Amino acid sequence: MKKLVILLTVALYWSIGFAQQDQKAKNILKKVTETTQGYSTIQATFNYIMENKAEGIHEENNGQILLKGDQFHLSLDELGMEIFNNGETVWTYMKDAGEVTIADADDEMNEMMDPSKLFTIYEEGFAYKFVEEKTVGGQEAYVIDLFPDDKEIEYTKIRIQIDKKRMLIMKAEMIGSEGNNYIVEVKNIETDVPATTADFKFDPLKHPDVEKIDLR
Repeated sequence: MKKLVILLTVALYWSIGFAQQDQKAKNILKKVTETTQGYSTIQATFNYIMENKAEGIHEENNGQILLKGDQFHLSLDELGMEIFNNGETVWTYMKDAGEVTIADADDEMNEMMDPSKLFTIYEEGFAYKFVEEKTVGGQEAYVIDLFPDDKEIEYTKIRIQIDKKRMLIMKAEMIGSEGNNYIVEVKNIETDVPATTADFKFDPLKHPDVEKIDLR
């Protein structure tokens, strides 16, 4: 789950001088941010893949996410997990376990696990480089590599593909230093979809028998 969140949090905030960065990559990432911030909401379905080619491992799970500012609702049906965040509180609901964990949204760990930044591109702790333009599934895409400044992090880079026409991320791949790769492929994106405050809160009335673990 942590790897999925890191990918869904491909959140880039400027921390080093522009002169040290790839100017073309910088301009593309800036445009993606501007495009994303122009939408009131973003709703996407995605495929989450974990693979290790040397070990012959390939696992896939489907997911859905609804984003509105700093609020989100993330669903991983095959894993029986839902995460709700209304900007103040985070509810992590595990269906099979019959429990929901409640925490503050501004908790450091929950900020790391905030997938609302999937389509928000600024940088903190990464260098980046423009790789190429290519056609992927009939769509023209930009490819950019992100390199973590912290050499002790367990992945060597994150490669992202950006839809050239819509200027939104369509794929992110974390290349692990020990052979484990984690990939998020965005399958469908809808923008400015209707959303209410109830969409980002766990409703205990719908789950009366769920055990509550309050960490606040």
